[in-house]
Amino acid sequence: MKKVLITGGTGLVGRTLSARLHSLGYEVRILSRKKFTSDQYKSFYWIPEEKYVDETAFDEIDYIVHLSGENLGARRWSKKQKQKIFDSRVKTAELLFKKVSALKVNLKAFVSASAVGIYPTFSKGEEYYIEKDIYGTGFTAQVCIAWENAADNFKNAGIRTVKIRTGLVQDKKDPALKKILMLSKFGILPVFGRGKQYYPWIHIDDLVNIYVAAIENENFEDSFNAVAPDFLTNEQYVQTLKSVLGKRIIFHIPAFVIKLLFGEMSEIVLKGTKIQSKLHSNGFKFTYPELKSALSSLLK
Repeated sequence: MKKVLITGGTGLVGRTLSARLHSLGYEVRILSRKKFTSDQYKSFYWIPEEKYVDETAFDEIDYIVHLSGENLGARRWSKKQKQKIFDSRVKTAELLFKKVSALKVNLKAFVSASAVGIYPTFSKGEEYYIEKDIYGTGFTAQVCIAWENAADNFKNAGIRTVKIRTGLVQDKKDPALKKILMLSKFGILPVFGRGKQYYPWIHIDDLVNIYVAAIENENFEDSFNAVAPDFLTNEQYVQTLKSVLGKRIIFHIPAFVIKLLFGEMSEIVLKGTKIQSKLHSNGFKFTYPELKSALSSLLK
């Protein structure tokens, strides 16, 4: 039985991926800050800030999937919060590499989450980006660059390394979608600013399928943009959501209001990027290539 160690295994993506891998016959181990028991998974305790990891978690493992990371939209980006966002991704990856090296783990692959926030972002514009293109310079880009550099420690050690640059995950448990749906109960749907910024997105099932492929397919290596081939602006996204939910009033929240409320963090909703992916042309089959079918599967 192949063994997979997952960080962030109790998060949005981690829960679904763990269940999928378990159904495929993998032994799933989860590194967690909180001890828990499960009939399906083995949990192991770690405290990254103290550089503590239960080393028995690494016994005979074949793969590591690194999903750990503080939610970008959890709270305003104070200096302390920005450091937490950075450390929860980068320092944890560095800690994993140190443990794998020290314990001489015969790892088959290291698969790390990343994000499309690595690219430049705009409030409008039709220019698109692919995996080989230039990086942005903002805070999210800086985090993603450092995150991927930490993952590349494994690559430099001769371990197959895959970095999944993820778009907006469509899942009814996603905090952002839950907030929008809460407003929809009052008959309204918000567009952020002018709504011309692109929102690259992906259905949770397709994202999990990409992670499974990254584990099982030895040709998967380096970076992949995990985004659906349906390019939509924020306004188009909301219009599609309206078509699924039924009659709603769409209103624009002015950019200056969002900036006043959320400060620097407002960039994650007011700016975006048109993203293409190698996955769109290499034979990967998306279950939900269009947003309407994706949202319908989640909301109906």
